[in-house]
Amino acid sequence: MSLHVAVNGMCSQQRPTWMKHKKSRELRDKIARETNNIELANMFANGQLREEEEDLWVERSAVNSLREVAKFHLDVTIDKAARDDFGELDRDGILGKLDDLLNYCAADVAITHRVYKMVFPNFLKVCPHPVSFAALRHLSSVILPVDKSWDAYIANAETTYHKLSDAVGERLAALAEKALTIKDDAEKWGNDPWLKQLDWSGQEIKMVKGKKKGDPPRPAARQKKPGMPKWYKDLFPKLDSPINLSVRTRIAPLLLRLAWDGYPLFWSDKYGWTFRVPRSDASKYSETQLVRCDLSDEPIEALRNDRDALFIKLPHKDGPSARCATPLAKSYLQYFEKGALSSEYPYAKEALDMNASCSYWISARDRIMSQMVVYEDEKIPSTEKSEKKSQNAQGFILPQIIPMGTITRRAVENTWLTASNAKKNRVGSELKAMVKAPPGYSFVGADVDSEELWIASVVGDATFKLHGGNAIGFMTLEGTKAAGTDLHSRTASILGITRNEAKVFNYGRIYGAGLKFAATLLRQFNPALSEQETLEIAGKLYAATKGVKTTRKALHSRPFWRGGTESFVFNKLEEFAEQERPRTPVLGAGITEALMRRYIRRGGYLTSRINWAIQSSGVDYLHLLVVAMDYLIRRFNINARLAITVHDEIRYLVANEDKYRAAMALQVANIWTRAMFAEQMGINDLPQSCAYFSAIDIDHVLRKEVDMDCVTPSHPTPIKPGESLDITQLLEKGDEARLDPSIVPAKHAPDLDDIEYTPRTPVMEMLDVSQDPSDLSFLRAQITSDDDELLQILKEQKKASGGGSTEGSVSAKKPRQKKVLPYSSQAELVPYMYQPFESAKFTKPKSDTGQWFFEKMPPPGPRNFKGSGPGL
Repeated sequence: MSLHVAVNGMCSQQRPTWMKHKKSRELRDKIARETNNIELANMFANGQLREEEEDLWVERSAVNSLREVAKFHLDVTIDKAARDDFGELDRDGILGKLDDLLNYCAADVAITHRVYKMVFPNFLKVCPHPVSFAALRHLSSVILPVDKSWDAYIANAETTYHKLSDAVGERLAALAEKALTIKDDAEKWGNDPWLKQLDWSGQEIKMVKGKKKGDPPRPAARQKKPGMPKWYKDLFPKLDSPINLSVRTRIAPLLLRLAWDGYPLFWSDKYGWTFRVPRSDASKYSETQLVRCDLSDEPIEALRNDRDALFIKLPHKDGPSARCATPLAKSYLQYFEKGALSSEYPYAKEALDMNASCSYWISARDRIMSQMVVYEDEKIPSTEKSEKKSQNAQGFILPQIIPMGTITRRAVENTWLTASNAKKNRVGSELKAMVKAPPGYSFVGADVDSEELWIASVVGDATFKLHGGNAIGFMTLEGTKAAGTDLHSRTASILGITRNEAKVFNYGRIYGAGLKFAATLLRQFNPALSEQETLEIAGKLYAATKGVKTTRKALHSRPFWRGGTESFVFNKLEEFAEQERPRTPVLGAGITEALMRRYIRRGGYLTSRINWAIQSSGVDYLHLLVVAMDYLIRRFNINARLAITVHDEIRYLVANEDKYRAAMALQVANIWTRAMFAEQMGINDLPQSCAYFSAIDIDHVLRKEVDMDCVTPSHPTPIKPGESLDITQLLEKGDEARLDPSIVPAKHAPDLDDIEYTPRTPVMEMLDVSQDPSDLSFLRAQITSDDDELLQILKEQKKASGGGSTEGSVSAKKPRQKKVLPYSSQAELVPYMYQPFESAKFTKPKSDTGQWFFEKMPPPGPRNFKGSGPGL
C-alpha cells in the first residue's frame, strides 16, 4: 500500500471527487448491463456519455484499499464479503468456516503479491534514490518496549475517567430529578427560561382494561417511565437501561442553567447555542463581532415567534460561520474563567473542567486499549504461576505503521504518531511516558530543530547560493527562541498570540495556505478580534511575508511573489510545484501521478503540491538520517536499533554502555544530512548554527522533553528527569562518546567499496534553466515592494535587451512537426520523453512547439508501467 500511495495516491482534497467519479462509473456500468438498447449500452461501455469536464487525474489514482488498488493496477475485482465473518463470527463460527476463510486469506496474499510486482518497479522509477527505499525497512520495524506498568496505566486512566465522569453525571442526574419535581406545575416551568425549553409533553399514562370484568383500568405493561415528560424519557435508551446523561447531552447546559453575560442560553436548530438579549439591552452588542441570529426560518416555533428579544450566537473557535454544539466543550473553559459564561451552580465549572480533562482519554481510549502487548516469555498459561510470571515480564508493542501513508510519503499510524504530550489536566496524556526502556537500555534521540522551516528557508537561499541569503533564511540561522528573534517568536509578537500558535500560523503559510486560513486561525487564537480586523491583520502580514502576486512576462514567464521576506521561498516552491514532473530537491523523489500537472487543471491543487514539496523534503531528511545512522551503528558496533520516529522526532533504543556514542552518531548523521541538503541546493558549506542538533535526549522513557515530570490526573507520581546534551557537552564526555575509527566492524559491517557513485544533475539546477543567471532584473523584482521601482526595473531590462542590432539576421520560420502522444486509459507514468506536452493547450499552437494528436485507445489490458528515458 505504501508503494501505491507514493506512486498513485491522492491528496485529501481529491478524494471526494474520486468517490463521486467512482459512483458515477458504477451507475453507468449498471445501466449498461441492464439496458436492452445495444447502441446505448455501447455508448456507456466506450465512455461516450462521461461528464465533459471529468478530471484526467481520476483515472491515474485509487484510494487506499486492496479492492480498489487491485482494480486499478490489475483490473481485477475482489470479493471482500468473507472479510466480514472475522468481525461477526465467534471462535466456533470461524472454525466452522475455516477452509473458506483460509482460501480468502490466501487469495488476498496472491493478489497483494501481483500488485507488489506491478507497483514496486514503478516506485523505483518515481523515487530512484536508494535511500528512499532503504529507509522503509527501518521505518517498518519500529518497536516500543513496555513493562507491567502499561496495564496499570490503562487501569488508572480508566478509573480516573469514570471517577470524574460519574461525579458530574450524578450531579446532572440530581438536577434532572430536581426539575421533575415541578412537572405538574406548568406555570412554574413555563416561566423558567431554561426549563421551558424542555419537552414536557408525553406525561399521560397509557391504561388498559382490567383483567377481569368490573376491574378498574390498569397501566399498560412495558411503558417507559409512565407519567414522565418526554425529555426525561429520552434520557433512557431502553426500558430497563440506566439514565444516559452526561455533559455531552443536549439538555445538560439547560439543567446547569448556563448563561452568557447573565443572559440564559437557548438552543436553536439553525444556529446552535445562542443567548437571549432583551431588546432594551441590544445596544450593548451593536459594536461586537458576535453574530445576531435571523430566526425568520427557525424550526423551533417559540424562538421564531419571540419578538421581545434578539438572539446572539455563542462565539466559536472556527469563526462566525461555525455554530456552537456544546458550551461545555474545553474551548469554552476560557470564557468561564473570564466570567462571560456562567451558571447558578458552582459545579458547572467542574463539569467543564471534567470535560476538558477527559477529552483526550475519551477520544483515544479505544485505540490505546486495543494495543497488543507481547510479553517476553508469553505463552498459553497452564498454571497460575506461569500466568503471573508472564504478567511481570518485559513486553513490546509493534505499532501498526504505514511507512508511507500519505502522498508526501509521511508515515501514518493512529495512536503513537498522534499521541499527546503529558499535560497536568489531561487524563491519560502520559501515554508516551509509559513506553519504558528495558533494564540496561536507554532511549537516545532528538527533535530536528525547525526541520521544515529550515528546508523552506534554504530553498530561498538557493537563489543566492548563500546560507542566510534571503530574509527568512537569515532569521532561521540567526534568530533564537530565547531572545525572541526567531520566526515563530516574531510572528507571535506581531499578531498578539502565543509562540506555539504562531507555529501553526507560519507552517500553514509555508505549506501554501491562503488568507482565509490565516484569518480563521487568527480569530481562533485571538477571539477579541472582529472578522474585518482579522482579515486586515492577516492581509498585512501576508503582504509583509509572502509578498504581492505580480505578473510581468518580461521578467518571468509565470506570476511571481515580490516584496515579502519569504517571496524567494514561495517563488521557488511554486517552481517546484509547476514542474511537469515535480521532484524533491535532494533525493529527487517524484510526485504522485494524481498531482502531475498534465492531469490537473491549470493552478489546480496548488496548495497540495506546494505542501508536497516541503513535507516530502522533510521525509527525505528523515530517510537520510535513518540510513546514515544505520551505517554508523554498524560501522562502530553500536548496540542500538530504531525505536520510533514521529515526523521530525527520532528515538533509538540503545544499550547504556553505548548511549553517548549513539548520541555522537546522531550528531554526525545530522551533519551529513544537512550537508547533503545544502549541497543539492547549490550551497557548498554549512553554518555551525544549523549543523548540530541543539540537544540529544538520553532518557529512560519516551517524552517530548527530558525534564517533563509527566504528572497527570491519572499519573500523580512524577517521573525522574533524563539527560540532555548539546554538542559541547557531548564532546566533553571524551572517550565515552568517541567514534573510534580503529574499531573493526562486526559481521554485518557496511561495505561501500563495491557501490559505484553515479553523479546526477541536482534538481535545483534543472529549475527554470531559461533564466539567465547574469540577469539581476528578476532578483531585484522579487525584492522590491515599490511599484515605481518595479517599473524602473522593467525599463532597464527593456533597454538592456533591446541594445543589440537585429539587422541582417532573418530567421526562417520552421515548419511545425507533428508530435504524437500515445493515448492510454491505463495507469502509467508518462515517459519523460513527452515532457513538451506542457505546451499543448488544445488551442492554436505557438511558435514551433508542434501540434498534438492522439492515437486511438488501445484494447484493455493489465495496467503496466511504460515509462522510459532519462526522466529520473
